[in-house]
This record gives sequence, C-alpha cells and structure tokens, in this order.
Amino acid sequence: MTDQNGNHHRPQQQQQQQQQQEVQELLTFFDTTSPQPILSVDTLLQNLSATSSPKSIFDSIVPHIFHKDPKHQEAAETLFVGIISHKPLWLLDAATAMRSYVKSLVENGLDSKQACISIYPSTLKLMIDQLSHSNVSIADVFTTVMEILCLFQPDVTGTVLDLLCPIPVNDATLMIRYYTLCFKIIPTAAAAATTYPLLMKPFLSALQNDQDPLLQISLLEILQQIGDWRDDGFLENWYEPELDCALLKMVGQNVQVIQQQGEKARGQIQYGSGGVGGGDLDPFCSGAALRLLAMRHQHLDRKDYVQVLIYFGRKMNGEVEKIGFVDGITTFCCCCHVVVRNGHKKDALLSSSSSSAAVAAKPTTTTTTTCINEGGDVTTEPSNLDLVLQNQELLNDWLTLRMGQSKLKAVVMNSVARVLQVKELLHSSRLELYQMIGKVNDVGGGEDTTQIVMQHAKGQVVELRLAAYEILTAVAKVHMGAHVLMKFGGFFEFLCNRNLEIVKEGKELKYGLVKAIWNSEVKGLLADDIARALEQVVLDGPFYVKQVRDVAVE
Repeated sequence: MTDQNGNHHRPQQQQQQQQQQEVQELLTFFDTTSPQPILSVDTLLQNLSATSSPKSIFDSIVPHIFHKDPKHQEAAETLFVGIISHKPLWLLDAATAMRSYVKSLVENGLDSKQACISIYPSTLKLMIDQLSHSNVSIADVFTTVMEILCLFQPDVTGTVLDLLCPIPVNDATLMIRYYTLCFKIIPTAAAAATTYPLLMKPFLSALQNDQDPLLQISLLEILQQIGDWRDDGFLENWYEPELDCALLKMVGQNVQVIQQQGEKARGQIQYGSGGVGGGDLDPFCSGAALRLLAMRHQHLDRKDYVQVLIYFGRKMNGEVEKIGFVDGITTFCCCCHVVVRNGHKKDALLSSSSSSAAVAAKPTTTTTTTCINEGGDVTTEPSNLDLVLQNQELLNDWLTLRMGQSKLKAVVMNSVARVLQVKELLHSSRLELYQMIGKVNDVGGGEDTTQIVMQHAKGQVVELRLAAYEILTAVAKVHMGAHVLMKFGGFFEFLCNRNLEIVKEGKELKYGLVKAIWNSEVKGLLADDIARALEQVVLDGPFYVKQVRDVAVE
C-alpha cells in the first residue's frame, strides 16, 4: 500500500514477521524432550487460533520445520503434526503453506546453504505419509513439495526414494502416486537400472500382470508422461529388458528375456521360434505400448520394430487400436538420428513444431546416421521414415482416409503433419510421404494428395478442416512443397478467400498456411498480381473483414 505522500506501508508483512516471532517464542516453551511439555499442543493451538487463520498459522510454522537446529525443528514438526491431528480439515492449508514456502526458496535463487535450512528425514516421511490421503489435492500438493525439495537440495532424493520402499503393491492408487513421484525425481535412467532395481521391480511386475488391466493402463500413462516431466531422455535411455518384454507382449509378440552369464551381463529379448508375432493385441494397452516401444526403439532392432508395426496393422481392429497404430508409427518416424561430420558423431534431435501433446521422442542413442564429408556432401542411411516408406502395407494401414469417422481421419492427417514438420528429415522423404496419401487413397479417379486434402479443407466438418490446414502448412515448408500446392487448380483463390472459414482457430490456421506459402521459395516465381494479393492477405491478418458501406439513396 502507498499513501498520498508516497510512503510504503507493509502491514501484512509486518504482521507475518510478528506472528513468526510469536511462533518461535512459543516453540521455546514447547519442549518435546520433556515428558510433560510446558505447553501442550492444545494450549499452543488455542493461543494461535485465537487471532489467526489456518493459513497464517501454517505460514508461520512451516519455516521452523526446516530450521537448522534439530531440537527447534523437532518442536516445530511436532506442533505441525499436532495441529493437523487436532484439526484434520486444516491439512490442505498446511500442505499449501509448505508448497508456498519451498517454492519461494527456489524462486529466490538460493541454494540450501544460502537459505540456511535443513531437510530432515522425519519431515520427508511426514510428507510421504500424506500420499495415502483420500483427498487427491492434498496428496498432489505434498508430491509437488517433495519434487521441489529434491530439485532444491538434490542429495535428499536418495532419502525420498528409500522412504518410498516398500512400494504398497496392494493399493493401486497409492502405488500410482508413489511411482509418479519416483519417476519425477529419480536422478538418471542408469540409477533406475542399477541403484534402485528393487524400487522398479514391483512396477515391472505389475506391468506384466494382465489380470489388472486398469493398473497396467495407469502405469503406461506414467511412462508416457515421463517425457513431459523431464527432458533428459530418461525413458529412452533406461535399459530394462523386462520393460521392453512387457510392452512387446502387449502388442502380440511372443518374447522372453534371456539372462546372460557374467557379473555385468545384461538380459536380452528373445523372440519365439516363429519370429515376430504369434499373439493377440492387448485390447486395453496395445496402442500405448506400441508408442512406448517406438520411443525406446534403440533398444530393439529398427527392422524388428517395422515388423512389429506390420503385425500390429494386420491384427488391429477398431478405431482405438488404429489410433494407437497411427501414434506408434508417427513416433517412430519422428525419432532422432546421429549426425557424423568427418567421422565425429554428434547427437541430433528430430524436432517438430507441432503443438500436439504427443511430442516426438528424444533418445540420445540411435541407429540412423547422416554423414557429411569434408566437401559438404551428405549421405544418409535410411531414416525411420524411409524404412516405413519402403513398405506399402504399412503405408496403406497408416494413410488411408477412405474409411473411419472424422476423428480418425483428422488423427491421420495430423500424424502426417507432425512428421512433415521434422526439419532434420530429408525434404525428399517428407515430400514423398505427402504424395503417398494420394497413391493410397486414389480409387482410380486419378486424385492426388492435394486434391484429397483440399476436399477436407473446403468441407463442413471443422476438425477435418483444421487437420487439412495443418498438413497443407507443413508441406508448404518442405522444399518444393509450396510448388506442388500452387500448381493445384483453385489453390490461390482458396488462399485469398476470407469468407470460407468462420471458426477462430480455422482462421488462424489458414492464415498460417498463407504465411507459409508467402515465406517459401515459390514466392519469387509468382506473377506480380498474385504476389501482391498474397502479400495483402498476410498484411491484413487472420481476422480481416472487408468493410461494406451502406449508401443512402433518395
């Protein structure tokens, strides 16, 4: 607050400082080492709640829980536990206060030494105990607190992981909460494989237990979210044959893990005598498993994964499994490769500008290699996309737009758009993928890809229009892609017509398409009047409305 003279007043801050001082004074009388404390929790709670709200009480107590003096900390923690025991409805306020405090430590840019705090095992145990709370919000807040503490003071991570054992395998909800926290804070993929194998064992066992499909689905969701939680390639680098074995069984593979001899020997996946295939797709988990295998494809032979895709395509039945197939093949095509310059390897990420929640995988070890010699010439081993383009059966299963509901068709077009946006893939491969849509869906009428996509871009179904804009914009950014589009009859008129699209998101996507054409290499080849018209559309913006004047006539 500021008065008329410009003087600053901070009554709230002063009140908080005064209250923290009162708490510290009370704690000096709250002797936890004495059989009969001078002040009881009841007395302290009565003194505090007489003039304070639950939020302000916990805002004052929480900093003392991390006090450097063990006795002081113990008194504060005992008081904290006593209050929430007497007032269980205050627990969410307590959790929120603790989250606010630890977040402030990070936001202030301090490390644990500068902040002069200590994180005690008893405090961590107190928070882990709350993960079993029936109130999901309370459990989630304490999970967040522990995440922040492990980020703020990494050496407590091992303590948290140790306290999570044993995993409560008989409580699926609590098991999910434990592993959600575990995969967010575990240091590295190597640590999961070597330092904490016992922590991971119940996870892998539950993943292979097809008697509890709901738990399997939840565990697969955790694995799929790891890429959102961390950017260190944990899922891709976690060497765990038992995980790959479980995923392969979900997609119909007859496999087992063969343990090798030797102290440092690692298990290996072995297919059945019939090779790839031999089983049924898991009706609940196969789609998610296929995508996870694509993200972890460096632990498998790439050609084996292609065969898994082919087998999946033959066995899939229904929209859910088709969407899982599309997601798996898309993720596989978007995986990254290694650039080799004059014999020196350098990891390169295949990136995509797609805003899709299903982001391309980010492995650090791959099998595809781009070689750039001293003269700058580039030779490339087949990318994952190239391997798919070589198989017509896969392309037919992936790219068909003649069957299925609108949602499925939109999924397919968005899938292709994601792959087209991966800049590190060869332009020729991306353009070939685009052109394959026409070859797969042509029923003898000579339709090419642009004609098929434009039918949806001009159609009445909004989700198909939006997907069509995405794929047209993506191919416009591929070398020679804009040329292909501009050669299509009526495409220029479509770009300039501002009356066709009425949906806000559609207007924005169509405007993005116009900008992509305008910024492409085709611009220099356009006639002057066409170039001026496109430039005007770009200048007018996505929501331009032509002004119509009414003229009064007597």
